[in-house]
Amino acid sequence: MRPLRLGCWHLSTSTWRKRRIIDATDNYFQNHRLQLLLSSFYLCCYTSLSSTAISITSNFGQRECLSFYNRLLQSCGCLDSLKQIHASLSIIGFIRENPHLSAQIIIKYSLFNDWGSARFLFDEISETKSFLWNTMIRAYTNGDHFTEALELYSLMRNMGIGPNNYTFPFVLKSCALKSLSLEGRLVHADAIKTGFESDLYFKAALVDMYAKCGETDDGRRVFDTMLNRDLVCWTAMITAYEQSERPDESLILFREMQEEGLAPDSVTVVSVASAVSQLGHARRAQSVHAHVVRKGFLEDMFVGNSIIAMYARCDHVEEARLVFDLMEERDGISWNSMISGYTQNGRASEALLLFDQMQVSGVKPNIVTALVAVSACSYLGSLRLGRKLHGFIINRRMAINATLWNAIIDMYAKCGDLDTAIHMFNNSSSSQRNVSSWNAMIAGYGMHGYGKEALDLYLQMLEEGIQPSHITFTSILSACSHAGLVNEGRKCFEDMKIFSVTPEVKHYTCMVDMLGRAGLLQEALGLIKEMPLEPNDGVWGALLLACRIHGNAELGELAAKNLFHLEPDHSGYYVLMSNIYAASSKWQEVGKLRQDMKDKGLRKPAAFSVIEFGGEVHGFHTADQSHPQFWEVYRKVEHLMVEMKMVGYMSDLSCVLHDVEEEDKEHILNYHSEKLAVAFGIMNINPGMPIQVTKNLRVCNDCHSSFKFISHVYQRKIIVRDANRFHHFKTGSCSCNDYW
Repeated sequence: MRPLRLGCWHLSTSTWRKRRIIDATDNYFQNHRLQLLLSSFYLCCYTSLSSTAISITSNFGQRECLSFYNRLLQSCGCLDSLKQIHASLSIIGFIRENPHLSAQIIIKYSLFNDWGSARFLFDEISETKSFLWNTMIRAYTNGDHFTEALELYSLMRNMGIGPNNYTFPFVLKSCALKSLSLEGRLVHADAIKTGFESDLYFKAALVDMYAKCGETDDGRRVFDTMLNRDLVCWTAMITAYEQSERPDESLILFREMQEEGLAPDSVTVVSVASAVSQLGHARRAQSVHAHVVRKGFLEDMFVGNSIIAMYARCDHVEEARLVFDLMEERDGISWNSMISGYTQNGRASEALLLFDQMQVSGVKPNIVTALVAVSACSYLGSLRLGRKLHGFIINRRMAINATLWNAIIDMYAKCGDLDTAIHMFNNSSSSQRNVSSWNAMIAGYGMHGYGKEALDLYLQMLEEGIQPSHITFTSILSACSHAGLVNEGRKCFEDMKIFSVTPEVKHYTCMVDMLGRAGLLQEALGLIKEMPLEPNDGVWGALLLACRIHGNAELGELAAKNLFHLEPDHSGYYVLMSNIYAASSKWQEVGKLRQDMKDKGLRKPAAFSVIEFGGEVHGFHTADQSHPQFWEVYRKVEHLMVEMKMVGYMSDLSCVLHDVEEEDKEHILNYHSEKLAVAFGIMNINPGMPIQVTKNLRVCNDCHSSFKFISHVYQRKIIVRDANRFHHFKTGSCSCNDYW
C-alpha cells in the first residue's frame, strides 16, 4: 500500500506501528482522548483517505477533531502534506463550516507559493463575510501579488461585501508598494464611506501609502487629523519626509515626537540617520550616534549599518569605520556600506582593500558590492585592478544586471581602455543596453577626446528611439566642449527643449566651458547672465579656466571674485587666478593672492602622477626624490630632453609660473611629476606596451608637447589621464588635437 504522508507522520503498511514520529507537539497529545484520536488516525491509515477522515469524525467530537487538524496544519512542512490535509477536511465537510481552518490553509498555500490552490479554495467557499476576503487579500499582499490583492478588493466591493478595519491596511499597503496613489485615494474614500476613517491602524497605513506614492503633503494632512498617534504613525511620517528628500522636516517632526514623550525605536532611528545623511551634517550625525549608543540600539545590525552610511555621507569616514569595527556581527550590507563610504570620500584604495578583507571574512560579495568596487576602480583609473575585478565577477558567475554592466563599461573608459568599453557596448544584449549604456559610452568618447564619435553615437541613439536623459545631455555637451564642436554643442543644447529636458546648472557649466575653451568668453559671460538658475562655483570655475587658457585677466578677476565668495576655502581657484596673473607677469598681484592663501591657511594642491608597474602603483611628485629609482629616472629625463631637442622640441617656459631665471624655468619643467612617471614607464615597461599615467591636475602645455615628441622618438603609445580628460599620444600627435 502507498505510504500516507501527513505533516510529520510517515506511515506504511509494514512500518506504521514502529515509525510514529511526533515533533514538538508531544505535550499536545498528553490528553487521553487526543491520544485515542491519534491512535485512531494511525489505524485508519490502512484504508483510504476518505474512510480515514470519516472514521475520525464518527468516533470523536467535532471540537477534538478541529483541535487535531489545527495542530496538524501547524506542523505541516510540505505542500504534498498540506494538500492531503485539505482533501481530508473537504471530505468531512469542515472546510465550509470552519472559515478559520480554511484561512489557515489559504495562508499555508501562500507560504508554499501555490497561489492557484489558495485561490481555488477561496473561490470554492464563496464566503459572504469579510473574514476570508481579508485573509486572501493579506496573503496576496504579503506575497508581493499587489495587483491580485487590489483586484480582489475591487471584486469584494462589487459583490457588496463590506470591508472592515482589517481590510484597509493590506489594501493600502498594496497601493503603496505599487505606487498607485489614485487607487489609494479611492480606498481612502471607501474608508470614509464605511466609517473606518478614524481607525488608528488605517490612518497609519494611509500615511505610509501617501508617502510611498510621493504624496507626502497629503500624508501629513492625514497625520495632523489623528488625535492619538502612536510610534508607528510618527515613524511613518518621519520616514515619509526622509524618503521624499525633505530631511529638515523629517528632523523637525522627530523632535516634536520626542517632545510629546514618545521614545524612538530602532526603525525611527534608521530614518533619522538617513535624513541626517542627506543633510551631511556632522554634528547631528554625532548626536544620533550618541542616542543610539545610549538606548542600546547599536546592537541592532540594521541600525549599525545606517550609522555607518550616515557618517560616510557626512564625510566622517573614520567614525564610520570605528562603528564598523565595533560591530559584533556584520552582514553584506555592513561591508557594502563601509566600502561605499570609502569610495564616496575619495579613498578608493581603502575601499578595494576592504573588498579583499570581506572575502577573507567569509561574507560573499553581491552585485551591490561589485558595483561599488567597480566605482572604486573607476576613481583610481587602475586598469589592472579593473580587469582583475571584472574577472572576479565573471568567475563568481554573478548575474550581471544592466546597472553593473554599464558601470563596467564606464570603468574601462575611465581606466583608459576605450576599446574594451566599445566592445562591451557593441556586444550588449537588449536587456543590458539602456539609456545609461548610451550615456556611459558617449561620456567615454568625450573624455578620450573623440567628440565626433560621441556625437555620432548620440545621433544613433536618437535614431533607435532612445529617449535622452539629462545625463545624456551632460555627456554630449562635455564631449563637444573637449573637442571644440561649438555649433554641434549649441544644437544639442537646443535639443533639450525638444525632449522636454530642463537645463540644469551642470548643463550651463558645460556650455560655458565649451564657449570659453573656444575663446568665446563674452558669449560665455552672456550665457551666465541669462541663466534662469543661480550660477554656482562650477559655472564660474569653467569661465575662470577659460580665462587661464586665453590669458584674459580682466574677465578672470570677475570670475574669481564670485568664486572667492562662493567657495572661500577652495585653494584651486586662488591658484588658477594666480596663474593668470603670473602668465601676464603681474607678480605683485600674484604675491597678494599667495599671501591671502597663507593668511587663510590654504595650500596649493601638490602635483602628483602615478603609473602602474609590476602589480604596484608608483607615485611621483614634482622634482620627487623619494622614489627608490629617482636617480635613474632623473638621468632618463635628461636623456629624453636631449633626444627630443634633436628632433625639434623647445621648452615652453610660459608654463613656469614663478619669477625666476630662464635657465631655472627649464630645470623646473624637466622634473614635472608626469614627466618623471613617463620616464619611469619607458625604463621599465616592455616596448610595445602602452605607458599609462594618471595625474591629479591638468597636464601643462610643455608636458603635453613633450609627450608628443616622446611618442614619436620611442614609437610608444602614451596615455595620460589628467584632471579633465584622457590624452592618447601616438606617433607625434595627441587625440585631443592640441585642444584641451
